[in-house]
Amino acid sequence: MLIAYNTELLRDICFRDSIAKEHLGEKAAISLQARHSDIQAASNVFELLVGQVSVDGNLCTLTVPGFLSIVMAPNYPVSNDGSVYDWSTVGRVKLMGINNVK
Repeated sequence: MLIAYNTELLRDICFRDSIAKEHLGEKAAISLQARHSDIQAASNVFELLVGQVSVDGNLCTLTVPGFLSIVMAPNYPVSNDGSVYDWSTVGRVKLMGINNVK
């Protein structure tokens, strides 16, 4: 999937190990590196094999219990009719939060 980032801080956490460790701690930062790569390699969220994927409307959360929680939204224009995206077809995501960082 193609990944966009809701904030510059989220992008920095994903690409700069020192910032990830500062905001998430060492274990979560290491887990994030692997899960970030998994998200990039997957075609959709249901191909993510490590962690638990839960969908709530237009938000999807990938949880690695005890370490990490990554909240994503489809990175497509929002429809005015309030419809919900079919996550099996979503190939572009925006990271909205990692653990308590937004």
